[in-house]
Amino acid sequence: MQLKLKPQTCGLSATIGVVGALLLTAGCYGPDWLGFGKPSAPGVKLSDAYLDARTALLQLAQDRDPVTRANAVEALSTTLGAEAGEVYQQGLSDPLAVVRFESAMAIGDVKCAPALPVLRRMVQDNKTEPQRAEPDKRVFCSLIYALHELGDDSKTGELASLLYDEQPEVRMDAALVMGKMGAPSAIGPLNSVLSNERDEAVKIQLTESLAMLGDSRSAEVLEAFTKGYYLDLRLLAIPAIARTGSERAIRVLKEITADREPARVRVKASGELAKMGLADPAMLSYCLRAMRDPAGLLKESGRASRRAADDNAGNLKFLAVIALGSFGDEKVVDDLHPLVMKDPDGPIRVAAAASILRLLKGYKPLTPPAAVVPPATVPPAVVPPAVVPPAKVPPAKVPPATVPPEAVPPEAVSSAPAAPASEPAAVTSEPAAGNVSEIRLAPKAPKVPPAPEGPATRPQLHTAGGKD
Repeated sequence: MQLKLKPQTCGLSATIGVVGALLLTAGCYGPDWLGFGKPSAPGVKLSDAYLDARTALLQLAQDRDPVTRANAVEALSTTLGAEAGEVYQQGLSDPLAVVRFESAMAIGDVKCAPALPVLRRMVQDNKTEPQRAEPDKRVFCSLIYALHELGDDSKTGELASLLYDEQPEVRMDAALVMGKMGAPSAIGPLNSVLSNERDEAVKIQLTESLAMLGDSRSAEVLEAFTKGYYLDLRLLAIPAIARTGSERAIRVLKEITADREPARVRVKASGELAKMGLADPAMLSYCLRAMRDPAGLLKESGRASRRAADDNAGNLKFLAVIALGSFGDEKVVDDLHPLVMKDPDGPIRVAAAASILRLLKGYKPLTPPAAVVPPATVPPAVVPPAVVPPAKVPPAKVPPATVPPEAVPPEAVSSAPAAPASEPAAVTSEPAAGNVSEIRLAPKAPKVPPAPEGPATRPQLHTAGGKD
């Protein structure tokens, strides 16, 4: 982009030249950002960014919005892992099924053993107290997965019947769980269901689960979905084929980052490539642009693409924020941190916080170092002169006088009272001053009434978020 300046005096021109050079040198991404929005002010401390992202993610797990809570639980499982085990256990009692689903999946992923008694209670057929058993079939799938990961397969046999449930979401989740469990015996049932399945989204999940179990033909089927017409199905298939880690997957992902592809497809594919260690600097700049000006980029992408127009700017921004966390460039923390602190959209804040934690995963300053307190200057104590008690002088020994026997009276027995024992002096001691540590406490989340129960739709934090 060219900046046209009116002719000025030599001194002013030199000043502009120096300032311009400094801006380009200090900027994180060179002159590219001039074309699509002002960048955030650089200089946020990595320790502050990490602690802010961690605190925000834990708070967002208690957010009013159920999708935000579910996204936060999923993000915590992939960033803090078992460290947030109490959050997952608390999520099992959430009034919304989507949060319970993600909480159970997180417990299985991180193998949170303390949750085992609650998991067993939730899957039991409790006829005397039916309200204590889990009524949602999707959540039931995730509970079976969590129990399996903790060594309890008492309910695993019930997954096969859930592959034939009338709800496509239940069939998808049953297939997902069977793929994650990794049992080769599941290949037969999955193939049997796939041959008769009519829902395209369920087909993608069935194919991905087969790929998890080692089916080499699945990558070819997933490739066809990544290049299909419907954008939402393409966004589901991109992470599915990426998880195969095959050479075919790498080739396909590189192909769909081309300029002719829709913006959301390019961003999603570039993020998956970055996860595989194949980050492209040009696509990093593209994702930054998608985050800063999603609406403008969609218009530009629509002119280059031969497909139907895409106007979901919110989802493009969401996908870009997630992708940026995989590129391994800590400089993007300056752009992500303001989203964590100020963005009004809960899922965007979750995605930004998770990306920061991934970028700084080797940092983890969980407790700030203790402040160094210099020793206080104490004036010399004034010691009063010691009070010395008077010395006890024994009475002089007087030899008995020689008295005639008849003059001696009867012997008198005299007993002198014992001297009272002196009381011990009171000892006063002050506790020594210790080191002072700076402890950052997250503000307590306000208590809010639970959101009304809605349809249990799994949030797609790491796939496609929002409506297409």
